[in-house]
Amino acid sequence: MIRVYGSRISYYAGKLEAYLRYRGMEYELLPMMGHAAKLRAGAGAVQSPVVELEDGRWMSDTTPILAWFEAQREGPTIYPDDAGMRFLALLLEDHADEWLWRPAMHYRWSYGQDRALASGVLADEQMPHLRMPRFAKRWSVARRQLGGFVRRDGVTAATREHVERTAMAAFDDLEAILAERRFLLGQRPTIADFGFVGPMFRHFAQDPTPAELMRQRAPRVYAWVARMWEARSQPDSAEILSGVDAPLAALLREACETHLVQLRENARGHARGESHFAQEIQGCRYERLPVSRYRVWCLEELRRHWQALDEPTQTILRAHLPEPGAAVLWDPEPTARSGYDPEREAPFNRAINVFGTGVPR
Repeated sequence: MIRVYGSRISYYAGKLEAYLRYRGMEYELLPMMGHAAKLRAGAGAVQSPVVELEDGRWMSDTTPILAWFEAQREGPTIYPDDAGMRFLALLLEDHADEWLWRPAMHYRWSYGQDRALASGVLADEQMPHLRMPRFAKRWSVARRQLGGFVRRDGVTAATREHVERTAMAAFDDLEAILAERRFLLGQRPTIADFGFVGPMFRHFAQDPTPAELMRQRAPRVYAWVARMWEARSQPDSAEILSGVDAPLAALLREACETHLVQLRENARGHARGESHFAQEIQGCRYERLPVSRYRVWCLEELRRHWQALDEPTQTILRAHLPEPGAAVLWDPEPTARSGYDPEREAPFNRAINVFGTGVPR
């Protein structure tokens, strides 16, 4: 029995749970709070999710966790066989993991109805051991999340419209893709699907405000969320795209204009030794975003996967990865180095918080 420490409304725990269900792997979901010392000793950080294996080893970070589990298996994997499509799937996973985090947290904590629901769940789920009134627990959770994950992450009166617009762009792009096929890259789930489960399942499809928007604006996405939750391993004969069609190209363009620009500006800030950076995304200016060492590592990993492609494959892909955003994949600048996981031990390395200031991921 795998022990998963996290929350039943957690972005990344939802991603991991969908995968474990897909592979038919038994697990137990446990709260993080009350186990903080154990998690720090075992994994290095208190964040959702952290995994404890039956042999006592600890794992963190869903991207390497899923990669490790897949490497232990025989037969078809969630990574496309075609090298080019595999890279695009990994790029889309990273986009879902790291860019859609901002609008997902904004909708949950900026809107009163959503905030009331989530704070109640977390108070009851994660804080039963604390001797304080429930309303005080809820207030403490909401204050921490709104300050740490929304306002501190650049959601202001000046950026709010753009933050919400990027969520709707994701709805629209996925809706167009799912009008063509059952999953994002074909007839069975890939790592791209599991990446998008994070924001789409536990946030956008469950929190009242975005859930209503999804039902009205993107009903195919709403159905896909349920399909991913009940999906089980499929034979390798289930078709995967061999190239980029128009709906997929639109989603890739959005990733280049948003996520890759953010990774570039974050890495530049890290290279300058700064604690904060500014960025302009699709004409919207974000000020004083916290520099993330973890996201420097995300960029390093994408570049590593890009460099492993042969030149003909890179040439084909560049036609679907518009510059200037996508250029960060192949240009030598910025030159920041994260120093994270130099021995390539992930997911068994010591975890770090995404922002490096004690705010858990």
